[in-house]
Amino acid sequence: MKTIGTVASAALMSITLASAAEAADPLKVWMRYGDNEKAVLDQISKDFTEKTGIEIDLFLANTDFETRLARAAVGGSLPDVVVNDATSMGQLLDMGILKEIDRSAVQDGDQLHDVAWQSVQSQDGKYYGVPTSAQAFAVFVRKDWREKLGYDVPKTWDELYELARAFTEDDPDGNGQADTYGYVMPVSATRGYATWFLSDLIWQAGGQFLEQKGNGYTSSLGTPEVEKAVSFARDFICNGYAQPSAITATTGDATPVFSSGQAGIYRSGPYHLAPFSKEPGREVIEVIAPPAGPAGQGELAEGEAAFIMGSTEQEDAARQFIEYLISADGQKTGMAAGIDSSPIVRLPVNKNVDVAEVQPDKAWATYAELYATSGHYFPRVPNWKPIRQMTADGFNRILADCSSDITAGLAEIDETVNAELAKQGVRAN
Repeated sequence: MKTIGTVASAALMSITLASAAEAADPLKVWMRYGDNEKAVLDQISKDFTEKTGIEIDLFLANTDFETRLARAAVGGSLPDVVVNDATSMGQLLDMGILKEIDRSAVQDGDQLHDVAWQSVQSQDGKYYGVPTSAQAFAVFVRKDWREKLGYDVPKTWDELYELARAFTEDDPDGNGQADTYGYVMPVSATRGYATWFLSDLIWQAGGQFLEQKGNGYTSSLGTPEVEKAVSFARDFICNGYAQPSAITATTGDATPVFSSGQAGIYRSGPYHLAPFSKEPGREVIEVIAPPAGPAGQGELAEGEAAFIMGSTEQEDAARQFIEYLISADGQKTGMAAGIDSSPIVRLPVNKNVDVAEVQPDKAWATYAELYATSGHYFPRVPNWKPIRQMTADGFNRILADCSSDITAGLAEIDETVNAELAKQGVRAN
């Protein structure tokens, strides 16, 4: 006859085996990264598994990520967790594949910057993701050129413009040739680059993309403030103080212009610190806050976020993985500290992680300060992607024609954006 203790032991063993069987299924995580980040992601997966016992099935893709995700949604083969640009949230919501996040129930969620949380808050006030990484934009300047020509660090638009003129006209590299340019500007319409570049200037001028009215929005680009920002940008191009290819340039085209020594000013994120430290060389470049416009300081804030798919059967494991990513340990590892890898955490979203303690280059602290004090995310409409593209198309047309009517051009963009807002159901009455 079996004793009570034996029966209890058998039951406990059965429960343990059942739990182990459930845990045997790896957590499927898709991330929009590639081979450059693989080493740090492998380390994160290893550390998480050692901590929790949960295995990770990791899939990485840099190209066609959204297309692959859409196919998986149609085929019923979605992963459990997706890590992608925070701006992808609107598109994922449109697909109906996201699980709502209870911000108050996320461990360490109260330790994340509020501005980072805003990147995953939908227009209805609910959260559908957890921010995992952030970045702001600063300005790279050829310090050796600036000092050779006797200029101070530019702090205003006027000073920035004058420095760009000097870098173009005053032979900063000393080779006797007129072969240098001031400001490298990627303002192609492709993938919305013109909007991405102009965003800082619009906020610095006191403008905004959309005006919220009640529960809706209206496009607000046709204002004197935005006109001032666009006019300022166009002056660089039309007076020859930007690289000749500015109108058709993406960042892929623009970056080599700065790194090869053809130009002296470039706005970019902290991900360019490492390559620019090699070429043109860390000793000849400096990273400065974007010079203030008429309304003061302001720069674009971006970042990545983790999303739990609505179809997952491993919601608890998915939540644990995300909580590890935003923990102090996860953030530090994600910054590739001591790992030969590109980081997946550019600026930590966790307020307890000091970027200056992890990254020895002081420029990282400059980025962190800008993000925390004057970073702006793009507006939180259901889907920003089509608005980013249509505004970039309009901005690019204005910048490409030095005699075009900026006021009329901005009014045309407003009409297009308002039609899109109505399509998305968020046009203010």
